[in-house]
Amino acid sequence: MQNAKKNLYKQSHVFRCVHDAHRHFKSEMSPFYILSEKQCFPDGCVYFYWKCRLLAKKKTCFRGFSHVGNKCFNCKYFYEDKQHQYPELIAGNENNSSFLDAFSDFEEWINNLQSKRVACEGKVAGISPDLSLKQQGNHRQISAHGFLVRFEEGFIDDVLFEDPFYLSLSAISQNKLLLRKGDNLEFEASLIIDRGRFKFIKSGRFQFYERGDEKPLRKNDVLVDLQTYTIQENQPGKCMDCTYGLLVDVDNHKNGPSRATVCLQGIADYRYCTVAVRTSDSDDGDSCLNTSWGGKNCHRVL
Repeated sequence: MQNAKKNLYKQSHVFRCVHDAHRHFKSEMSPFYILSEKQCFPDGCVYFYWKCRLLAKKKTCFRGFSHVGNKCFNCKYFYEDKQHQYPELIAGNENNSSFLDAFSDFEEWINNLQSKRVACEGKVAGISPDLSLKQQGNHRQISAHGFLVRFEEGFIDDVLFEDPFYLSLSAISQNKLLLRKGDNLEFEASLIIDRGRFKFIKSGRFQFYERGDEKPLRKNDVLVDLQTYTIQENQPGKCMDCTYGLLVDVDNHKNGPSRATVCLQGIADYRYCTVAVRTSDSDDGDSCLNTSWGGKNCHRVL
C-alpha cells in the first residue's frame, strides 16, 4: 500500500492573484485553477479592459450608454487598457519548489488512474442531487442529472485519499442501489477531474460491507424541493452554511465556467432570509459536518 495522498488541486493558501475577477475569493486561487486550468504560472496572463474616455471623466455618453460594451468599438472615445497579471505563491520561497515537485507527482498519479478502471472503497458521508444551471440569455434553467455520493476520505486504487471524492450516479442506479449515509462499500469506476474534484463515473461491481440506517434519497424527493427554488448571486457565506443552500455549476455562462447558489426554500434575497443556519466549527471550506439530504441537515456539495 502506498503513502496517503491529499487533493493538491484543492489545497488552500498556495496561490494568490489580484485580478479583479478573483476579489470575491479574496484573491486566493486553487492550484487546479492556476496550474491546470489557466496554466498561468509563472508567466501570468494578459487581460484587455474596455474603457471610455468620457465615462472615465464622469461625463455623459452621447449615445446614452452607462457602461462600455461591444457596441462601443467604433467610438472615438473607446480604448483598451492592457494589463498583465501574475499569480504568486503564498508559501515561502523554501516551500515553492517542493510544492511544485509534489504537484507534478500528483498529476502523474492522476494520469495513471485515468488510464484504467479504479477500485474505490469508503464510507458514504452524504448524498445530494447532481444539479446544474443552464444559462439562456438572462434566464437560467435548472436540470437534475442524478446524484452525487460524497466520501470524506477513502481508498483509491489501494491508496488512502484523505480528502473528499465523489461518485456520480444516475437516478436509475440510485433506485437500484439505494445508497445512503453510513454505507460502507467498494466499487469500480472511471475517474474524471471536475474543476479540481475527484469524481468517479461509469461505476459497477458494488460490494457492501455495511449499510447505513438513514432513508435513501430518491428522485421524487428531489423534485419536490426543486419546485420552489431560487438562485442567489455569487456564493454568500450565509447560504453556504444553510441547510437549504446548494452550490451548482452554471453551463453556457458568458464568462466561462462558474457556480451559483440555489436556495431550496425559495428565499428571494438571502440578506432577508430568516431560516436558521448551521454554524460549522470546521476550517475546511470543502466539507460539512452533516451532509444528509433528508430532514433538516446540510446537503451542500462543493
